[in-house]
Amino acid sequence: KRAVIYLRVSTAKQAEKDDDPDGYSLPAQEEACRRKADTLGAEVIEVFVDRGESAKTADRPEFQRMLRFVKAHGDIDYVILDKVDRFARNRRDDANTLFELRAAGAQLVSVKENIDETPGGQLLHAIMAGIAEFYSRNLATEALKGMTQKAKVGGTPGRAPIGYLNTRKRLDTGREVRVVIVDPDRARLVRWAFEVYATGEWTVRTLTDALGAKGLKSLPHGKKLPGPVQVSQIAHMLTNRYYIGRVTFKGVEYEGRHEPLIPEALFERVQEVLRSHSAGEKQRTYRHYLKSTVYCARCGSRLCLTNARGQYLYFFCLGRHQRRTNCDLPYLPVAGIEQAIVCYYRTIQLPEELHPIIRDGLRAELEHQQHQAEPEITYAKKRLDELEHERRRLARAVVTGAIPDDIAREEQNRIAAEIKRAKAILAAAEAVFESIEASLNAALDLASRVAEVYRLGDAHVRRLINQCFFKQLLIDLVDEDTVTVAAADLHEPWATLHAEGFIAQMWHHAQNLGQDHWVRGSKDKSLVPPAGIEPATHGLGNRCSIP
Repeated sequence: KRAVIYLRVSTAKQAEKDDDPDGYSLPAQEEACRRKADTLGAEVIEVFVDRGESAKTADRPEFQRMLRFVKAHGDIDYVILDKVDRFARNRRDDANTLFELRAAGAQLVSVKENIDETPGGQLLHAIMAGIAEFYSRNLATEALKGMTQKAKVGGTPGRAPIGYLNTRKRLDTGREVRVVIVDPDRARLVRWAFEVYATGEWTVRTLTDALGAKGLKSLPHGKKLPGPVQVSQIAHMLTNRYYIGRVTFKGVEYEGRHEPLIPEALFERVQEVLRSHSAGEKQRTYRHYLKSTVYCARCGSRLCLTNARGQYLYFFCLGRHQRRTNCDLPYLPVAGIEQAIVCYYRTIQLPEELHPIIRDGLRAELEHQQHQAEPEITYAKKRLDELEHERRRLARAVVTGAIPDDIAREEQNRIAAEIKRAKAILAAAEAVFESIEASLNAALDLASRVAEVYRLGDAHVRRLINQCFFKQLLIDLVDEDTVTVAAADLHEPWATLHAEGFIAQMWHHAQNLGQDHWVRGSKDKSLVPPAGIEPATHGLGNRCSIP
């Protein structure tokens, strides 16, 4: 009689336990299988070993090699294994493989179960195969529950991303728990990556190359040594909310216990840059400080940069280029747009004589609103408590499987949006007066001389000023020789400072302290209505010809 032995352990850790490449389980399995072969009077001619392979699938290297070996020789009498669950944990794979072995003339033999060819033995085999499948599926379900519960309380299911380290911490009770800590070597490079990508001057590929040059390597995993980071890894890193302290599992987001590496405001700027680059900037690596700032006034599409004949830089409308719109904006020389923006800054510069009016009016309004803010603070805190309760209740429903994943994601997004709004109300209502006044003074100082600072600044300074003032600059061509900034979408506080009627309102309010003169059409309070697309200041021109 001739026999082969099949051995398997589920994890590589089992296979390499205690510096023994065969671990403890594999030698014990082989010894028991050889004893079984002796009782059968069979000679063992080959041993097949799968180290760190799951039996949920038959696609295991040594398992498949064993099947080919048995079929090719045709004279193998027994395939011996320690237990049925070493063979398969899927009844369909078990039945199919058993049929193939029988067709090749081989009998499956288990050391620990009597699964011979008798009716009773075949019944026992079917029962043990079902138990093995139940055990596998139940184990997966329990593991999923445990991982969901871990995410619910802010833990990290699985490996932490680059910039963090999975480690163990011993508690005072002596129990050892798994925790995530900041990787001192990689975290600084992750922060740098977010900061520079937020400028809009980098592509994911150039950022990946720069990180590689700075020495960023992936984390070791098992036998895999640290290696260079790939473009796909950096692209995923830039969109991973784990870096702002969130844990996402099965489509639901939780507040994490780990230390955030990136401020949420920086993360959102990076997402904006990624969205603006998603339309095809990968092929255009030309750099200019106006990229991601200038947009087409005719269709709203982003203006992209191209180098004609390798000598002349032009901006063109991406909507027209990709034929997504009916836009007819022609190619615009870079120099013309640059000069038009220099001229436009003169229209948004605030005269210094207006500073006392703005400052006094804002101080009066802030003092008035401080007395009115308490109900809003109380409501926002109460609403935050309610939303946190909803979030915990949703997490429990996900753990128990009482709610489908798609509905859980929708609810999670709704709760997250409401929490963000409630926190914004609290931040606005609890703002410190001195901090607001200091920011206002700095803003007024910049606004009074921004045109000159921008005109004299280099490319880096101009980019920073543009990002500070504008969400978008809408560019148009009036005639063959005239480029203009048709409109601009301003960031705060500039949108408020340039809103129509703002100066008059501030003056009036400063003269009537303690009275609420602001026009309010709802329960929401604000100094002025939203500015929207900022019009040029009345009485000042905003067109400038190409020099």
